[in-house]
Amino acid sequence: MTDAVERWVLGPQRPEQNISRAFSSSGLAEGPVAVISAGWQDAEAELDHVGELVGRPLSDLRLYQRAERLVQGDPVLKEAYRQRQDRLIELQRFYRRRMRQLSAAARELQAAEGDPALLAPERRHSIAQLRSLDTHHLNRVEAIHRDFEQQFSAAVYPAIEEQVDQIRSLLDGCSALLITGGNVVVLVNRMRLFGIGDLVSNLPLVAWSAGAMSLTKRIVLFHDYTPHGRRSPEVMGAGLGILPAHVFLPDARRRLRTRDALRTGMLARRFSPDTCVTLDNGSAASFHDQQMVVAEGVRRIDKRGKLQKVVL
Repeated sequence: MTDAVERWVLGPQRPEQNISRAFSSSGLAEGPVAVISAGWQDAEAELDHVGELVGRPLSDLRLYQRAERLVQGDPVLKEAYRQRQDRLIELQRFYRRRMRQLSAAARELQAAEGDPALLAPERRHSIAQLRSLDTHHLNRVEAIHRDFEQQFSAAVYPAIEEQVDQIRSLLDGCSALLITGGNVVVLVNRMRLFGIGDLVSNLPLVAWSAGAMSLTKRIVLFHDYTPHGRRSPEVMGAGLGILPAHVFLPDARRRLRTRDALRTGMLARRFSPDTCVTLDNGSAASFHDQQMVVAEGVRRIDKRGKLQKVVL
């Protein structure tokens, strides 16, 4: 029997920083730590403060910069990459338009009054319609990625294979992986380009905010306090699938109307059987393989919309 692989997920690292606590209280082996900070984009290489907190040598994979150099230096890849991104953006717009209507109808039904025997099946079906749309959209997104990867992946494209070989060599010398926050869309796109999911499937890791979101099987974007009003949660695409049974919601106190039980309850039921878990500043959860074994300040949302402390 192999030892369980340890994974830590954390909330935002401002104002309290708990990366060092995750490393010091974990069973992660000593040695250099690989870092993916592609979500920071142009600030990717600015890791001095992270190194001080981790207290170990860092090996920066620089996925954002690798991708930029690769795409800019290869006109064929650049055009294919642009077309893929344009298709994904357009598809997300179509999905968002449909999802807003279904979400509004589901909310009206959850708040409606009437004969329970008549109303309950309609409520369940309204949530089922949202789930069906989410699944349909995720399948469409994955089909676009597969079309791209049939021509541009390490298995078939030498320029990408060269970069993946370099990344693999860096990872081979590291005891763990750290994935930072930032823009989750950019982060996941760069990790997917270089097949990071396969390269780190057995590597212990610590991830915060967007990095934590990237570990799930489907990434859910959410924000209830946008300048244009409430924004319905939406599926962006697939994550690495390392922790597939959870939907991580970083900075929920600031981004989620946690007192709106109707809204949060819909969120929990819509993404069930996955568990919606909040990751606020200072929170931390540790998993051995896919089993949560440490829960500090994390809360799960139940189907009534209540935020419950995770008790192990």
